[in-house]
Formats: sequence, C-alpha cells, structure tokens
Amino acid sequence: MRHDLQTLKAFIAIADEGSIARAAERENTVASALSKRLAEMEHVCGTDLLIRHRRGVSLTPAGVELVAHARRVMAELSQLESSLSGFVSGVRGQIRLIANTSAIVQFLPADIARFVDKHPSLKIDLEELTSEQVQKQVQDGLADIGVMVANKPLDALVCRPYRTDHLVVMMPAGHPLAKAKKLRFADTLDFDHVGLPRGTSLCESILAAAYNTGKPLKLRMQTTSFDGLRRMVGSGLGIGILPAGCVLPFLKVEGLVACPLDEPWAERQLLIVTRERHTLTRVAGLLADHLVQPG
Repeated sequence: MRHDLQTLKAFIAIADEGSIARAAERENTVASALSKRLAEMEHVCGTDLLIRHRRGVSLTPAGVELVAHARRVMAELSQLESSLSGFVSGVRGQIRLIANTSAIVQFLPADIARFVDKHPSLKIDLEELTSEQVQKQVQDGLADIGVMVANKPLDALVCRPYRTDHLVVMMPAGHPLAKAKKLRFADTLDFDHVGLPRGTSLCESILAAAYNTGKPLKLRMQTTSFDGLRRMVGSGLGIGILPAGCVLPFLKVEGLVACPLDEPWAERQLLIVTRERHTLTRVAGLLADHLVQPG
C-alpha cells in the first residue's frame, strides 16, 4: 500500500475540516481533484475512508486509523527536515516536548535550562497543551515527551513521576473565606468560581469533586490561562483554584489571598510520559531521564 505525502496531507485536511470543499480551499486546490485523490486512496485501501452526509464528511473506523498514521508520518517528516537543517547551524538533535501549564509555569524552565547547559547543541521545541492533549499527542507519536497530570491510569504510555504541586484557593483579600487557614472544597461551593475549561486535568478534578459532594459548582466564568484566571479573581468575579506555585508569587501585586485546599486530590503528581523507550531517539531519552531526576 503506497500513499504519497501530498495525498496524506490532503486526507488530514479533510479530517480536520469535515468537508472536501473546505479542505480543498485549505490545500489551494479544487474539490474535484481532492475527491479524485480520495477515491484512489479508498481503492488502494480496499475500504471506505469517509462517510458522506449533507453537512460534509466524517471518518470511518479505517479513516480514523489512517489519519492517525498520516499525522505521525507528517510529524516525523517535519522533525527530520528541522533536524537536518539544524546541522547547518550546529544543532545536533531535536526534541519535541509538550507539557501542561502547571509544569511550564512552575518547574520546566529551570530543568530545561540545566539540560541545555549540558547539551547546548540540542534543540527543544516546547508546546503548552492540556493534560488530555498531551496524552493524545504522545500516544499518536506527535511528541517525544509529555508532562501532565493523569486523573486515571495511562496503560498505553510509560509514566514516571516528575514533580508534585499543591492546589490553593485564591480570592480577593476582603473575601469572606480570606482568613481561613485551610479550606475544604465543600466550603467553597457557596461562592462563585472562576475556572479553566473542560479537558484540563484541574477542571475535571474540580467537577468530579463537586459531583461527589452533591452540591452544584457555581462556575461563573472560564478562561484558558492561569494569568487570566488570577485577574478575574482579583476583579471579584469569583474564587479560583490553582497550583500554589502559580499563585504565591503574585499575591501582593494582585491583591489576592491564597488558602491551602485541604483535600486528598489537592496534592497532584505530575508525570513524565513517553512511548516505549526503544521508540525514542537517543536525545529524547536523555531529556526524559534528566527530567525525572530530583530537582
């Protein structure tokens, strides 16, 4: 079975857009040419790859499998091109690292700096994603190493402990809970919350905890960034829950108070996640080993 790179790229566009017409526009071609490529792919594969309907197209199970492999191929090709071009400027390897916001804000800068100091010719591409996205990208081979919080076992990945963080409840200094030494989560549910979006490990933990208490979570607003969340809390829009390391440096400047969250789930284990060791490049393995060493 053979597929050229342009056809794979086109199929990824169709999967992303859910429409042959929109995919053709994205790829700067015409829909008829894309339909012809698709028909040839389905003939070679011996099975349908798309389900056609009035609103566009969706993937069959075979199409889902093909697009996952196509994304890996294109990611590997991109890394190969970048790695080879890097030799001109003295770079001797490239690592794709993705991490959740907690890891990037609290721990990774210092750890990466120590690694780069030892290996100055290596290039590290760092991207910030939710833990859910980190897991998927590492599983799909789109990243070498991930840093995330897992709310359930990750059987498909190699997981090693990285760092721990502790959640705090932050609020304006004049808030009724501001003088508490520590807070149970149930104590916060009488007040409006500002939170992160669904798909983040923190949001999922908070929603699960609210469900277990039997009381509704008054989620007044959601924002995608820790900075935005702190600013909304500082403006009196609600209380928020974030890792201590992402809050404590800003308390005086932003007029906030932080109180430790007294719950078992408030202490979180961040993980280094990879595929099996034999699938990693030597330099990716070096970075993974470096990150799991005590900070």
